[in-house]
Parts: sequence; C-alpha cells; structure tokens
Amino acid sequence: MENDVLTKMAQDMRIKPYAGESQTNYTGRIIYCALCHWMRYAVMDETTQKYDRKSKTYVLSRMEELLGIMSDAFPVCKKWIFKDLKNPVDGDELVRALRDKMLAAGELLEVDELRNIGLPIYEKRYCTNDYDRVTGLSEEVSKLEHVGVTRIVRIDRIEEDNENRVPVDKIDIDEYIDWIYVGASWTECHNVDAFEYFNPFSKRPPYQSWINAVPNNEKRILARLTLYNGLHEYYLIKKEHDRYWSSLITTVLAEWKEERRVLLALRKHAGNPMQATYNERDTVYLLSLYCGLPLREQTIINTYCWPLNSMDDKYNYVIPSFIWENIRNIITDSLGINLKEKN
Repeated sequence: MENDVLTKMAQDMRIKPYAGESQTNYTGRIIYCALCHWMRYAVMDETTQKYDRKSKTYVLSRMEELLGIMSDAFPVCKKWIFKDLKNPVDGDELVRALRDKMLAAGELLEVDELRNIGLPIYEKRYCTNDYDRVTGLSEEVSKLEHVGVTRIVRIDRIEEDNENRVPVDKIDIDEYIDWIYVGASWTECHNVDAFEYFNPFSKRPPYQSWINAVPNNEKRILARLTLYNGLHEYYLIKKEHDRYWSSLITTVLAEWKEERRVLLALRKHAGNPMQATYNERDTVYLLSLYCGLPLREQTIINTYCWPLNSMDDKYNYVIPSFIWENIRNIITDSLGINLKEKN
C-alpha cells in the first residue's frame, strides 16, 4: 500500500527517479513537492468566511502536522527530512523554511495588512523555450510537472512568439562590482582597526575568510562590523593615496545579501574564484555549492530545484535538465563562480 500511494503521488506530479538515485532521496523529493502543493490548498481551507487566505501560523501548524504524517507513512524518507534521527531538525523549522521559499518564489503571497497568506491568480510565466512556469491553482493538473517549489508545463511555441518571453535575466558580476563601488557614497574612514576584512585570497569558505588586518595591495575591500546575535553591518572600503574611504552597504542590498556577490567578485578579481561542482545524471544535474548565495540567485534555485541530501540542504541541489543552462550561466556570470564537472 505504501508503494502504491507513493507511485500514485509521483505519477500525479510527474516526478521520476534519476539514474543512481536512492529510494530515500527519491521519496524525499516526492514528499517535498507534495508538501508545497498541500500548502497551496491549506490556504483555501474553509475555516473562516474568508477562506481565500490563512494566517502564517495556521499554515505552519497544518503543514507541520502533514510533515509528521508523511514521515511516519514513508519511514524511508525520515532521514532525508530530519537529517539526523538521533538529533532531528525541528519540524517547525523545516516547514517555516519551506513556506518562506514559497513566499519568496511567488507561489504564495501576503495578501493583507495582517500578512495573511493567499494564492496568486492562475498564470503561466515564461521559463524556457520549452516550458512555462505555472502559479496559482490550475485545471491542467495532468499536464503539470512539479519541480522544486513550483510547477511547469511543456509548451509548443511558434517561432514568432517572442514578445511575451521574459527569460531569467543575468547580472554581469564584473559590471556589478564596478557599479556598486562607483555609485557608493564615501566618507573618509579613520577607524580601520575596528573592522574585520574579507580576505579574497583565502582558499577557505567565505565565512572562514575574515581577518583583522586590511588585505595587502587591495584597492577594493569588503569589511564588516559585528552587531549582535551573529549579525553584521557590511561596508565597502576603498584605498586611495594611502587614505581609506568607507560606504555602508544599503539596507536594501543587505536584505538581499548582496555582500555575498561583492565577496565573490573580489575573489574572482584576486584570481581566486569560488568553486562549484556538478554531475550529470540523465534527466537532472547534481550541483554542489561551497558558499551561500545572494538571495536573488538562491530564490531562483529554490524555485526550480530540489535540495539533494536533506530537506534543509542549502548547498547541494537536484537541478532539472530543462533549467540547467540558466542555472549554469547564473553561477558563472552573475556570481563569478568557477563551475567544474566532477570526474
């Protein structure tokens, strides 16, 4: 019965195992997409007169309950969901992260001043030449493929249909680093000893690459001040004629974690680009990252891709082949990461 139910879920969502995929990971991917879809329907539960929206607390409670039910029904995926069964990740934390991915991707929307959650209207959005992304609830259920936190549908496009195409746009990281430094508002910095500095020559992950001394011979520098609870303020620093100038990274850029793009650009310009690796497995690519990404790129990956090793895996992803070239270009061009195929 367990296998019959899982097979039916996989068929309905058009999810297939890739070559060499373990039953644990395959079941995890199915449950992951199922939770996303049940979250869409949870906001439509007829619990109040306005049953087109629900509080974040209600959705969190319903989905945490369903996560527990699914993990008990399919014990093979418990380790994928909770990672360490002796010291499992909190279900509330997992569902909250999934809900936030859905909100960031536009699969769910905050619809009123109370920040209640509703659904976007049914819409097809251009994704690639062969696929559209579908948001909202659709009657085309049998045609939809579930990927990541969204769904896609294959489209036969006519050659002239160009005006409605809105591809995933890229940021050129070399142009970006010039733009952010040229456009910054600078004040002379007289307290250089107060900062920690990102070392672009470090071979370690970025979070282990902060030092107390100003990097030698660097004119463009990223610095930070520690605030509280592990939070930081990030500053652009430049050196001109033996004087230092600083510019606080704006709140908007900080909210999108754009300091990560700055440090990736600085590593690239230092001849020490960050690395990433991938494997091709028939219908998918397995991507391994070794650093956190700016939220813009992270949201794109979360939208179309599955976490690989566990429900909260933030560095390894299963990427459907239809979106691979877009993701590859983002990683290399927008982030300056050196992408290599594993032997």
